[in-house]
Amino acid sequence: MRKRVVVLIATSILAIFTILIVLLHPNQPSLTGTLIYHRYTDYQSWDATMWTIDLATGQQRQVNKDWHTMISPINAHFSPDGQTITFMGSASGLAENDWDVFTSHWNGKSWDEPINLTGPNGARDEDPKFSPTSSRIIYKEDGVLVTMKIDGSSKTYLTKGQPESSMPYFASNGKDILFERSGDIYLLANGKERKMYAGKGQSSYYPIGLDKKSFLYTRVQNTRHDSIMKGNYDGSPSTSYFFNSPDWDTSDSYPYQDGSRFIFYVTGDYLIPHGGYNLGLADLKTHTRWDIDKWFAGKRSSDINSEFAELGPAWTPVTFRR
Repeated sequence: MRKRVVVLIATSILAIFTILIVLLHPNQPSLTGTLIYHRYTDYQSWDATMWTIDLATGQQRQVNKDWHTMISPINAHFSPDGQTITFMGSASGLAENDWDVFTSHWNGKSWDEPINLTGPNGARDEDPKFSPTSSRIIYKEDGVLVTMKIDGSSKTYLTKGQPESSMPYFASNGKDILFERSGDIYLLANGKERKMYAGKGQSSYYPIGLDKKSFLYTRVQNTRHDSIMKGNYDGSPSTSYFFNSPDWDTSDSYPYQDGSRFIFYVTGDYLIPHGGYNLGLADLKTHTRWDIDKWFAGKRSSDINSEFAELGPAWTPVTFRR
């Protein structure tokens, strides 16, 4: 009898909490699709794990749980059809870990054992991203931007002989390429490189294409904390988002759908009850920023953010359910 009473009380408390969430945020829209991200202790720890979140249900799944041939997958990105992810990591069992580019395909039940497209080759193969219009992948090999087919063939070296280039990302047309060089964002279009507007701050990195006119990127402020900016291809000044702060880092942005309403990001906000970097979500319409766990309050019994660093979010409209 006592056990039944305890269960009833716990159920009632959860129901009340859920009602309060609805009352406090009555216009909270539903999100769909899947968010992928990674968590680790730090970049050189080689202990990363990769996770997905079903945005409709809040269900979390470890992508690399049953993988054996590689370690520390990070910075995943979905193919246009959502059925393949590309990411960086190292082949397992090496005397010295080596960053390579991998892919994994969704088989209807889980993500297949990864395929290593670039090594081990002794080079630093990093930052892979799919084109939004094809299955072609762009990545960085020892500071040179390279494109290749989804099977690793037909490689084209784009910036040989140029200063180190990194963090490439296809623009929405699937042809032009955003990238970082020496703390600035560049656009490679029709074989010509053009530096994008920078503005106040110290350096820029991590560009993400939005639409035909604009892109997201991270800008280090004069306070030395990262902020997320919206840049414009026409060279007009960038705009800062409301959720930036001079007191902590805000980085790793990724748009939900076209980015006009929601943006996923990573925050170092010390008010979030977890250590390190955590996943956040910004509502541009209501100017509300969310710890992602608060967004899913009432749907989950455990937190998504942890004492590790949660980083590199990317979204697809596809849902993966067994």
